[in-house]
Parts: sequence; structure tokens; C-alpha cells
Amino acid sequence: MNQENKNESKLIRQRIIDEYIRLTPKSQKFFERSEKALVAGVTGNLRFFKPYPLYFAGGQGSLIIDIDDNEYIDCFLCNGPLQLGHRPKKILEAIQQHDSTGALVVNPMLATEVAERLIEIIPSAERVRFVSSGTEAVMTAIRCARGATGKSKIVKFLGHYHGQSDQFLVGLGPSSTPVGDGIPQSSIANTLLLPYGNIDALEHTLEQEKDIAAVLLDPAMHAGGLWGSQKEYLSDVRKLTIKHGVLLIFDEVITGFRLALGGAQELYNVTPDLSTFAKALCAGEKLGAIVGRKEVMDVLDPRRGRKQSAIFQSGTTNDGTDALAATLAALDQYIGINNEDGFNRVTNLTKDLVTGLRKIFYAHDVPCHINQLGPMLQLFLTDQGRLNFETSSKIDLQPLYLFTLALLSEGVLFALPGSTHVYISFCHSEDDVRKILQSTKNILNRYDFSFLVNNARKVP
Repeated sequence: MNQENKNESKLIRQRIIDEYIRLTPKSQKFFERSEKALVAGVTGNLRFFKPYPLYFAGGQGSLIIDIDDNEYIDCFLCNGPLQLGHRPKKILEAIQQHDSTGALVVNPMLATEVAERLIEIIPSAERVRFVSSGTEAVMTAIRCARGATGKSKIVKFLGHYHGQSDQFLVGLGPSSTPVGDGIPQSSIANTLLLPYGNIDALEHTLEQEKDIAAVLLDPAMHAGGLWGSQKEYLSDVRKLTIKHGVLLIFDEVITGFRLALGGAQELYNVTPDLSTFAKALCAGEKLGAIVGRKEVMDVLDPRRGRKQSAIFQSGTTNDGTDALAATLAALDQYIGINNEDGFNRVTNLTKDLVTGLRKIFYAHDVPCHINQLGPMLQLFLTDQGRLNFETSSKIDLQPLYLFTLALLSEGVLFALPGSTHVYISFCHSEDDVRKILQSTKNILNRYDFSFLVNNARKVP
């Protein structure tokens, strides 16, 4: 890019930033306070973006309000948990019904009720164990797999994210690079990284390596750009794992209660040995679940004898009252939504949004690519032509950051600036989609995104 184009890009960028600053003075001021107590003023890296993060006061349904009283259509949903929207009435009522129970009681009846409901819903669920997060769910599932098989290694695919455990914070892109520092090589020594979708590579690895306990995957490939899965491929993975005596684990923290009532395993009709759930499971409360075949889950049973494989798992807040009450109410809502064809409705609503966005970008000569899976989408602003997982990881994200930052001034939290994660909830309406599309038109009329995208930094 020549100097003149660089200067023009900087001017557009500054105009967008200036408008954000004009509309969010209280967030700017609160950031100055927050960064003196919280690292970078936030509670997680994904929540931070420049020039300063937005701070929110509350939400209702598909809407969220910041501390400057600006209202937004929320398509980030706290990165996915709020599939029923903000403050769903039935969830709040369920929590209030148990307000006399206390935050924690030992072996609450609610835990059994929630587990029974999961067994009714999830194809792979014969037994259930609860934890406090998606990260813990994956860690426990892996421990179960190792305990049940007596083997150590885990196949993980490039572009798949499985929480904060060191052993899987590697290979989120096309390379085997760990995500940041602080992850020793010893932590990932038993993690085997393979390309997703290449059945020959998996077959070769399973034939050559005899110490593999499980194959772990996210059916959405969400972290890698939402490239998703093919039913035929998942069926072939299932056949190979059975052939080689290797367990198959679906990480459904993202896909659970979003692609179908029974998750991706219902949608693709492929049943894994173990599955993990969180996020939409508990509608914003803190709960994760591991579900699976009885014979595998039984390694968690403290009654097992000395000659039987047994693992340890426990946790102080694995059965919090509010989380379990919210989960039971959420599961009942998902069942009702499914009975009313609500999963197809939200998928079709998202398709309408994607179709509309493509038309608007095309009309404004803005090169784009959009991936959609169910009620999720990820947008790429690029002139690189045909995309795949490998090429999409090299895109300059600056135009997308500016687009999402600019949409805030139109009352749309499309994704947190710097993130590519977009979700449509069961609360979103056709009117919400129309407003998002109109806001997109307004932004592209106001700022020359065709120039920004076509003059973006070219990454080899």
C-alpha cells in the first residue's frame, strides 16, 4: 500500500474511532478506573478491544445496554451462552423458586433431575457428571477417556478450541503454535495435531500410533472460522475410532442446544462415546456437563474395585443451586422450542441475515465471505477470493474490527471488535435482522469499506 492509501485508511479508521469515543464517554472514563484494578480493565482477553472496551449495564431479550444508556441488538451473547437471550423470564423464575435452598447443598435433587433431562435429550448420554465450566468438562472427558482405555494420547484437530487447559491451547490456527506463552512443551506432548477433514491423515495416525485414548473434535470448527463438518466425514471418523478401539469425544460446548435439541450429534446422526456441554446449557449460569456411555463414564464411580480403572473428579461448585435450576428451566425451554420447530426457525432467520449481508456488501463493492452453521455466522472481509481454513487464518482482521466498531454507533453489537463470533438467539426477531441490515447499509454508505478491504495488509 502506498503512503497516500495508508493515510486515507488511517483517516477512515480515525473517523470510526472518534464516533465510538463520542458515543461512549462513560465507558472511556470507567476504563481508566478499571485498568487500575483489573488487568487491561477486563476479566478476559477476548473482552478487550481498542481504543477501550465497552462496559455494559444489563440486557433484556435480544437487547443489551451499555453504561452510557446506548442500546444494542446483541449478536455476541457473551460469546454464546445466551441462546435464550438476556434475562429470560422462565430462567429467572426457576432461580427464584429455589431462593430458599441456598447457593450450595450436598447432592441436591436438582442435579438428578437435570441429568435425567439430559439423558432424554442427548443421544450419547447414558450417564452424566457436572462441572463448573466447558474447560473443566473437556478436561474431565479426556481423563475419563484415558482412564477407560489405559492410553495417553489425544488426537486434536487444527482450528478446534477446547477451553483453557494447557494440553489443548495449541493449534487453533493451521500451525501447531501454542496460544501465547506459559504453555510448556511437556503439556502438549500427548496432544497429536491433525488437519480436520482429512480422513486419510486420521486413519494413518490411528494405524501407526497405538497409545491413542480418544479423538476430540468440535463439530462446528468454531475457533477456526466456523468451517463446520460433513456428515460423511464424521461417520468415517466414528467408524475408524471403533475399528481401532479409540473413543470419540464431541466437544459440544458451542454446538449444544444450538444446532439441534440434541446438538451436533443429533444433526449429523453420529453418536460419540463422550460429549461435553456448557454455554447454552445453563443460559448464562456457570455449569458444564460430561455425558456418555455408561461403561466409559463408570470410571468416575468411586465404588470401583482395586482391579478396575478409576479416576478422580470433584469440585466445590459443580452443583450450584442457581446453575442447576437455570439449566433445568433452559432444557425445558429447548424442548418446547424444538416441538415448535424453533431450531429451524432460528437457522432460517440467520440465513436471511447472511443473504442480506452478502447483497449489501456486494452492492457496495466490499469483498466478503460468510460462513454459517445453524444460528451462528462468521464474517470475513477480504479480497482474497475463495477461502478455506488455511487461507482465512491469514486475513488482515483490521477491516472487520473497524466494521464491528462502526456498527456499535448504529446500535448493533454484531461481535465484540476483534472477535469474529456472531450468534443469533431464539429471542432475535425478523425486525432485529432488518435493523442489522439497515445499519450495515448505513455504515457502508458512511465509510468506504471497499477501500479499506482492498487496501488491507496483505499477509503471505
